[in-house]
Amino acid sequence: MLIYNHSMKKLVQLIFSLKKAKEQLQFNKLVDEEKTLKEYRLLAERFRSDQFTSKQMTEEFKSNPEFKDWYFKHYIALEKWRSI
Repeated sequence: MLIYNHSMKKLVQLIFSLKKAKEQLQFNKLVDEEKTLKEYRLLAERFRSDQFTSKQMTEEFKSNPEFKDWYFKHYIALEKWRSI
């Protein structure tokens, strides 16, 4: 019985540890997404304030396709929608 209780205690500790690790991973993912979003917004502001040439913008879009998708979704699509 003592071995069973010890094994159960270890199992509960392992489950708790795994749960905490999963929560930490989820938190880290959210933090990373927020950092990325902040970087995208800052870069978009610079694009829209003419701090980049069209050539520089094209180079950025080629080197960072995720940003390109985000930018077109959040800015270009909105401009098209506003012009209707």
